Amino acid sequence: MSWKKRNQNNVVPFAKGVANKKQIDQANRLNKIIASIETKMQQPYWDVLLFDDAELEVMSNFGETIKFPSQTTAVRALSILSTYILRKHSEDSYE
Repeated sequence: MSWKKRNQNNVVPFAKGVANKKQIDQANRLNKIIASIETKMQQPYWDVLLFDDAELEVMSNFGETIKFPSQTTAVRALSILSTYILRKHSEDSYE
């Protein structure tokens, strides 16, 4: 029985000097969403604003590594999310 040698390298190398357009698009999308969160949290009425699905997904996936320009953004986002969870928990307990 003869065995054919398998190629175990599944990585597609990019040529030097060629930009990965999908990676650039994803980085731009991530930066836009982070800027959107930053803008919302710096409003004077930040405590009544809600996050959309894309913002929640980014905070869920990259929350530990996001560096916001302002120091208060992360604290305010945490406050909004905690308030939402507490409200949802109290609504569920009445059912």
